[in-house]
This record gives sequence, C-alpha cells and structure tokens, in this order.
Amino acid sequence: MKIGVFSNPNKDVGNKVRDKVFSAARELGIVAEPFAEADKYDFIVSVGGDGTILRVVKNCVQSDTPILGVNMGTVGFLTEVEPSDIQAALKRLKDKDYILERRALIDARVGDEQFFALNDVVMRSVGGRMIAMEVRVGDALIDKFKCDGYIACTPTGSTAYSLSAGGSVIGPNTPVIALTPVNPHTLRTRPIVVGSFEQITMTNVGAERAAVFVDGERAAELSGGGVVSVTGWDRSAMFVRFDRKSFYSRLLNKLNRWSAAED
Repeated sequence: MKIGVFSNPNKDVGNKVRDKVFSAARELGIVAEPFAEADKYDFIVSVGGDGTILRVVKNCVQSDTPILGVNMGTVGFLTEVEPSDIQAALKRLKDKDYILERRALIDARVGDEQFFALNDVVMRSVGGRMIAMEVRVGDALIDKFKCDGYIACTPTGSTAYSLSAGGSVIGPNTPVIALTPVNPHTLRTRPIVVGSFEQITMTNVGAERAAVFVDGERAAELSGGGVVSVTGWDRSAMFVRFDRKSFYSRLLNKLNRWSAAED
C-alpha cells in the first residue's frame, strides 16, 4: 500500500504531524511519500483542515483516490481523525477496515475555462462596492439585485461560506445545488435550492468588476456582462470514514466545537 501525505505548513508547524504519519507508516510497512500530483497512491492523507483538503481534492477526484483527513483546523467537517489517532487510522487502512463516503462536485465555466468545486463557486465584488447581478436557472429568472456576492454550493459546501451567509445546511447525499446571496440590497432575495443538474448562470450586469472564487481560490475576474455558469458534475470525491456515524450527529458535534469565544 502506498500513501501520499499532503501537509499544510501553516497548520502543521514544523511538519510534526506529517512526520508522525511517516513514522507510523514505516512501523506498519506502508510506503508513505510527500504528495506529488504526478504520482499514484492508494490513499491521500491530508494534514490540516478542510481548506487543506480542498487543495488536493481535484487531483484525488481525477485518479479516484480516497482521502483521509487529519484535523488540524478549527472545525474539520471533512476530516476524520485527530493527530493522536494516526497510528490506529493507518492500521485500519492497511486492514481494509473502513468505509468510503462520496461527495459530489460541481462544474463551473467562465468563458472557455472550466473549474470543479467540492465546496462552492462564489462571485464577489472586487473593489469593495456592491455588484449588480442577475441569476437564472435555465431560462427562468431567479432575481436581479445588488449584493456583495453570490454563492453556488454543493451539499458539502453548505456548511462552509454559505452557512455563514445564512444558507441552509444540506445533507451530503441530497442531489442539489444551494444558491445563497451575500448581503443582498433587497428584502425579497432569499437562499434557494435547485436540482444538481440545473444550468445556473450568474451574470455581472453592472459596471463594477467581480471576481470568481472556486473553493476559496481566485479563478477569474468578470467585467460588466461577464457570466459564470454552474451545474452538477458526474464525478465525486471519496473520503475515508471509520464508522457509520450519521452526517447529522457529526454536524452537531462539529458545530458544538465551533464557538465564537473560549472561556
């Protein structure tokens, strides 16, 4: 068995947890290497938070490689184990004592460029002023308004930026895309959930420039008339799970740990 280890140096200071993964792998007779995009692995071990997983997920999707997330972040909705569990986790991988959970991605297109998102596609103001937007699903107009931004997210992404913007939490197996406005300058605009293979278009209809972010990374910039098209994609990411705990009990546990302040 061969694993690739991707560590976020901002979370794993001094690579202490990454080195712990290498040490545990050696003891178990598992080949472990620093993650490289061109290499093939049986598993990817991601050391960091959910943002760290987002950095490697597209490579894993293309090769259909399962991801084991080691939580070094604040919440870690996508991670599975804590650093103290690494030895036991790798042994369970070797013994094939795990289950795989699939999470759908969405497809975003800006001009001739194509992007894939596990969490979300966000259209947002560049200069700090509101942008004027038109949102359509198929040929139907959803709304036209000014706002700070607009989010199209997967069920996985419903617990990320969309949640902070007032969107609903959506179960991971629900075939939908959630559309959430960010600070709309209107009383009528509300979050809406549509089918995962609907064709969604977000158009910058004003003079202000807008940026497009895919899973938190700036992907493109739009002038007036620029369009982002979003729809479902028939590929998914696989995550290693060691128990059959429901998404909802996991959600409750994670949200209870996510407090604004500590005593």
